[in-house]
Amino acid sequence: MRGTPDRFGDVMRSLSWFSIAIVAILGLGCGDMDPASRLEKVRPGTDVPQARLRVRVETARRARLASGERVTGTVRAFHRATVTAETQGRVVERHVEAGTRVEKGGLLVELESSRLELELRRAEAALRAARTVLAHARREFERGKQLLERKAISTQHFDDLKHAVDRARDEVVLATVARDTARRNLADTKITAPFAGTVDSLAVDVGDFVVPGTPVATLVDLSRVRIFGGVTAREAARLEPDTPARVSFADLGGASFDAILKSVSRVAGNADGTYEIELWLDPPEDVTMRDGLVAQIALPDSGVAPSLLIHRAAVLRRDGRPEVFVVREENGMTVARIRPVRTGRSEGDWIEILDGLEEGDAVVWDGHFALEDGSVVLVDGPPANLAAVEAVGDDATAAPPD
Repeated sequence: MRGTPDRFGDVMRSLSWFSIAIVAILGLGCGDMDPASRLEKVRPGTDVPQARLRVRVETARRARLASGERVTGTVRAFHRATVTAETQGRVVERHVEAGTRVEKGGLLVELESSRLELELRRAEAALRAARTVLAHARREFERGKQLLERKAISTQHFDDLKHAVDRARDEVVLATVARDTARRNLADTKITAPFAGTVDSLAVDVGDFVVPGTPVATLVDLSRVRIFGGVTAREAARLEPDTPARVSFADLGGASFDAILKSVSRVAGNADGTYEIELWLDPPEDVTMRDGLVAQIALPDSGVAPSLLIHRAAVLRRDGRPEVFVVREENGMTVARIRPVRTGRSEGDWIEILDGLEEGDAVVWDGHFALEDGSVVLVDGPPANLAAVEAVGDDATAAPPD
């Protein structure tokens, strides 16, 4: 019986812990029956927080593209001619070969000339005979005037003497033309360079027979070159002749030179609708220019007013229309709004905005692909001006970043 009270105490303690567990379970069950009692009440007038997207923005500002538009051009020799024969004959000697440098009037090809020498001698003899007949006719005319004064000859006879003088004079003119033609034909047996340049190719060899119009040689002058390119109507409107430009050549190791814009066409080409421009370039003596080289032309600025520029990456295209997101404050929140824009020229990472933005607008250029009109955003860092713009007052120049 001594151990009975201890067992009774153990039983009572067990019942106590069991009662506590039951109460706890019932309490939790009652809590689940009233979930609203566990929510924190929202103060009246407060909005439910929205998710914010991180973006990077920049400030649109006016600046000038450093090098203007770049277009592709083609080098052409300043003078290029296919020299042809102007008389007929057989080639007896080639005085130059392809690649030979010649001066203006330098001998290229010589034709056989003995036949033409004989024709010249015949023409010169005919001219001397015509002059003799003219001198005799003039003497007879002077004698006839004296006889007419003495009534020794009739008026009809005197008119015949005068007519003989006129006819003899015409014969001298015809003989002179024949002599000059023969002389020119003889001179044309020596085919010469019409300008100083380099012989690019020869089309005849010794023994070939040529007639007037037969190609003989191709001559080019590359001491100065012309560079032709095509620009849009907007570019053509702002370009002015006799302004400097910069051209570079990938095939010459990226070498670049100063050139002069000489002309801008007023008629668009039928092939691509662009307006042809022509530049003149005087290459250094140690640079070998070739007809047909491709050049990159950095068009002159021509003093146009600074344009509104933004980062090229900021421009999205939806249904073919360019748009940007502009960040603004609305009801204490930073939101992004869609703005349709009209774009212009571009250079490197920068693009010109012609319409749709104003200077100072904060434009999203990173993180905008997930945005919708009115999206709440978190600007990552302060709005950045164009880092590549070198501003001097209102006259700023934008250059592509490194």
